Amino acid sequence: MRRPIEGEKMGGATAADYATKAATVHVDIKGAEFTYEVDNSLITTFGLHSYRFREGDDPDRLLDDVRELGLLDASGDPVPGALALASRATGVGLSRDQYARPVLIGSTDHLYDFF
Repeated sequence: MRRPIEGEKMGGATAADYATKAATVHVDIKGAEFTYEVDNSLITTFGLHSYRFREGDDPDRLLDDVRELGLLDASGDPVPGALALASRATGVGLSRDQYARPVLIGSTDHLYDFF
């Protein structure tokens, strides 16, 4: 499928719908990472405790913000800085109420009756 020209409609979507930014902060017991994509292209991804091992098409695009938010220093909790970076990169603000919720914990054994 070809990409539409700015303002052109194609299948109900306009060209602006294709210039999508997405940032994720993924944290689990195995690690923590940040990923930033624009228009379905990986711009940068890195572990929150190992920025020097970043990858992507433009891995240093957010470097000034990474420095300012203290993500180059591997000490302390990097999650608040990573959430701020996601907000800056996408232009979408997150309030504490949107991400500071109790963790849901429970058994999933009932989901796997067929095992």
